[in-house]
Amino acid sequence: MKIKKQLLCIISILFFSNHFFAQYAINKKILWTTDWNHDGKLLAVGGNLDTLKIYSKSNLKLHKSFPIKSTITRVKWHPSKNSIAVATQLSKNKSCIINLDTNEKIELNEISPDGARGIDWNYTGEYLAVGDNDGQILIYDMKGNLIKNFKNENNKGITAINWHPKKNILVTVSDKIRLFDIDGNLLKSIKHRTEEVMLLSTAWHKSGNFFVTGDYGDKHDKSLLQYWSEQGELLQSIDISKGEYRNLTWKRKGDRLATASDALRIWDIKGKLISEGKSTDYLWGISWNKQGNKIVTSSLEQNIIVWNNKAKKIATIE
Repeated sequence: MKIKKQLLCIISILFFSNHFFAQYAINKKILWTTDWNHDGKLLAVGGNLDTLKIYSKSNLKLHKSFPIKSTITRVKWHPSKNSIAVATQLSKNKSCIINLDTNEKIELNEISPDGARGIDWNYTGEYLAVGDNDGQILIYDMKGNLIKNFKNENNKGITAINWHPKKNILVTVSDKIRLFDIDGNLLKSIKHRTEEVMLLSTAWHKSGNFFVTGDYGDKHDKSLLQYWSEQGELLQSIDISKGEYRNLTWKRKGDRLATASDALRIWDIKGKLISEGKSTDYLWGISWNKQGNKIVTSSLEQNIIVWNNKAKKIATIE
């Protein structure tokens, strides 16, 4: 794991050449992302296996699949409708919105040719935000019409984007944490540590009072999970993980945070570690179900695992 971490650290340094990182991601078959839908009946999994797969909760069997060439970097279900937003990278298939009821696919225009890694619906489901690999933030309506686009302050590629749960405010992460309003005004820019370390993930708490970020880790294998106030003030840093925080997500109730890194870890709202589930490889995608009693993860070695809310493995999806 140490050698693998060192290799991935080199890739992290070279990330800001998006072509290099994307080419690596194509060569390595990884399940980047997973998400449970709003009613907990379907879950989506994607990566660079040229297919978006939708599984049924009832039997964990394949329900539908959609061919999407190259890398699916992130999927995000609409908060109330049977539609899913899909971000792609170095793909002939653009990032898109797919309606599962009709199988209609709406392509999202004006995104960087290098693709995107950040995608998220706002709290009403009225707007979809995409953060692309040129540092551009694009906002679409539900029909895929572009209504606003703007760039971060130095054009660095965006690795994750997340809407405030009650306001039309966005947090983005890349080389820094940046907060924007829906009109593109930069509200706050934060250098999260003294070293040059890429951030990979972020999620607002459902209260909107704070958000959490996870980074890639430095040369000493120290990856930080950090809690920030709504105004961007650091509340605490946690450095127990030896793996990068690829993704993190709050339980709908808001009392637990689940993180994907070298293990599945479950935290309370104050950053206290509650449970830990060991993994044989690095976890990349993660999502809670509606009820908050199950978590699904996807991984570097293409494993899809369902866990209970105590971080115990209960099923594997083939």
